[in-house]
Amino acid sequence: MRRAVATLSGLRHWRVQWKLVVVVVGPTLVAVALAVSSAFSSWSSVADYGQASDLVRVNHQINALVDALQQERDVTAVYVASGRTRGGDEVDGARVDVDTAAADYRAAIDGIDVAESEGLADDVRRADDALNGLSYVRSAVRDASLTEGAIRATYTDTIAKLYALVVFDPAGTNSRLAGDLRVLGDIFVVKENASQARAELGAIVATGAFTIGKLQDFTGVLARQRAAVEAFQTDASDEQRTRYANAVQGVPVSQVQTDQTSAVEQATSERLTIDPATSFAAATEKLGMLRTAQTQLLDGAIAAIDGFHDDALFSAWIAIGTLALVVILAVVVSTAVARSMSRSLRRLRSSALHVAEDWLPEITQRLRLTNVEAMAEVHVARVDLDAEDEIGEVARAFDSIAAACARLVRDQVELRVSMNSGFINLARRNQLCAERILRALDEWEQDELDTERLQKLFVIDHLATRMRRTDDSLMVIAGAQTITKRTGPRSLDDVVGAALSEVEHYTRVVRRVAGDGVVVVGHAVPDVVHLLSELLDNATTFSPPSSQVTVGFMRTPTHPGAVVVLVRDHGVGLSRDRLDELNQRITAPEAIDGSMVRSMGLIVVGRLAARHRISVKLGPTEGGGVTATVVLPQQLLAGEGRQQEPEWQRMPQTAAVQRFDPYSEQTTARQSPPPPQWSPPPAPPSALPVRQSAQPVPPHRVVPPHVAGGYPQDTGTAEIAPLVPGKALTLQDAMAMRRQQRRQRSHPSDN
Repeated sequence: MRRAVATLSGLRHWRVQWKLVVVVVGPTLVAVALAVSSAFSSWSSVADYGQASDLVRVNHQINALVDALQQERDVTAVYVASGRTRGGDEVDGARVDVDTAAADYRAAIDGIDVAESEGLADDVRRADDALNGLSYVRSAVRDASLTEGAIRATYTDTIAKLYALVVFDPAGTNSRLAGDLRVLGDIFVVKENASQARAELGAIVATGAFTIGKLQDFTGVLARQRAAVEAFQTDASDEQRTRYANAVQGVPVSQVQTDQTSAVEQATSERLTIDPATSFAAATEKLGMLRTAQTQLLDGAIAAIDGFHDDALFSAWIAIGTLALVVILAVVVSTAVARSMSRSLRRLRSSALHVAEDWLPEITQRLRLTNVEAMAEVHVARVDLDAEDEIGEVARAFDSIAAACARLVRDQVELRVSMNSGFINLARRNQLCAERILRALDEWEQDELDTERLQKLFVIDHLATRMRRTDDSLMVIAGAQTITKRTGPRSLDDVVGAALSEVEHYTRVVRRVAGDGVVVVGHAVPDVVHLLSELLDNATTFSPPSSQVTVGFMRTPTHPGAVVVLVRDHGVGLSRDRLDELNQRITAPEAIDGSMVRSMGLIVVGRLAARHRISVKLGPTEGGGVTATVVLPQQLLAGEGRQQEPEWQRMPQTAAVQRFDPYSEQTTARQSPPPPQWSPPPAPPSALPVRQSAQPVPPHRVVPPHVAGGYPQDTGTAEIAPLVPGKALTLQDAMAMRRQQRRQRSHPSDN
């Protein structure tokens, strides 16, 4: 029971395709089994009728053999009753006829397959045994070892064995066939009793009078004959009775009736007055009439059974054809329904998987995009199924779910647009306020002569500048352009200086930028300044106050025409997984969520980099810290700096060449002499204190780390010249650069 329950529960995990196969194949197999069983039954009936037809046809040979046996029995009875003095030739002739008829019977019966019917095979075997025993009876007649009654009984028993073959019905189910065979049996018995009456009367007449017991035997035969005729009249149809009446009539019949009545009347007489020859001849002629009636009835039965056989064959073909048609229709209909359901389920499954695995992740990813206008139009995924059944209802439910998701996306887009608009308005208002503060500070700083008070004003100036940069970052995050007037091209040195002027701890930053004619196009200057200031701010914020942050510049053969800017700090650094995560946010900026609040600056960097196709990547610094590699593409460079031959190609062959490890502060000299030692220059009196690191930073250029996807790498063939000693930004420089930046934001360039 538990196993059956487990099996049924396991059906729930079957795929629908296999369930449909079971549903279709199971009933189909049952229908086919029933069809095969019905066809087998129909063909079995056809076979039975065929066997019955063959056996009924053998009745011709059986009746001929019975006629010969009856003749031999009757003449033998007369021969024995006469004391073997009269009728010997007739006995010999009758035996020859029996042997001939027996040979014909055996040839006919051998042509029938009686092995399939156990009862028929037994009847045939018993009849053969009886025929084989005739030789013993014939010897007894010659040797006088048996009485006349025993001899007649042996012949009668043999005829009875043949009678079983006449009435055998292999079909067994057709009432009309059974009735015809019963009538054939009745006429057989009538004829057999008539023959026995002829034998009894012939033996009595040959003796001359009734001996002891003969009267009882004779009257018994007559009584059985009348009973057989009555049974025939009862079982036969009107047509069969008419045939019998037409065949059995006339003088011979009357003569036989007269002789039998006279014999009974003269039973007490010492000698009968019946002529033996005349009486035997009349009885023989009556038997011929009975044989004619029997043949006519047999022919009618054969015709009827042939009709039954043909009808059964036709019915079998009709049944087989009908069942085959029903099975085919059942299979076709079941298959069509199963395929329709399977097709609908496959479409439903495919659409559901598309919604779950493709469409929902796609619109979810689109929700995380930075360009809200690109998310305004959301295509609703629909199930391509118009069925009205339960599967179609499930498909409509999926459509409703998809439509609800699409509405949710549109609501989120509208909410984001509203929030971005609020951010933009707030940022612009703050920008205007910050600009007014900065203009006021510019006026105060120009008129201020006290150095200490000027430093305090510069702190306020720096805070206002940071406020303005924060507003710019909000504008970038919200997807709006920063409000700036078009500026002219600026050297990379000025761009880096402008970025430094917006950093709080600018005194810790050492610039290692050699201009070399590198100029940034005007439209990209504000965004590049913003990008570098965010990186410098992160570097100074997340590194020890006593450490320095270096800004370097170089060209590499792996990026022809491009410029690489390196921002390196010496802080605690980040793990490789965290660096990969931050680089992913830089290269693929998404919508802001709670997990990104602490890395807002890098998100701004990523969006600014994506705006100008700038490559930005974070990597580890040897000894601790993070190195930001910024690749400015060729299209952002203007003037001679764009066409200038890389420095490493202009190097003389005799110059000292160094190869650099991108994560190391040390270099390996490939030629002598080694690079000169460097120490930081003293700060001017008016500058703020400059925090120096415990170890001076060597004045060399830094080759960025090798990364996949187009970042610079040290191929081992680039020859890089030493950089000039770096310097920190002074207070006066920072103030001058800030004023210059503000003028560029407020006035158009003359370039």
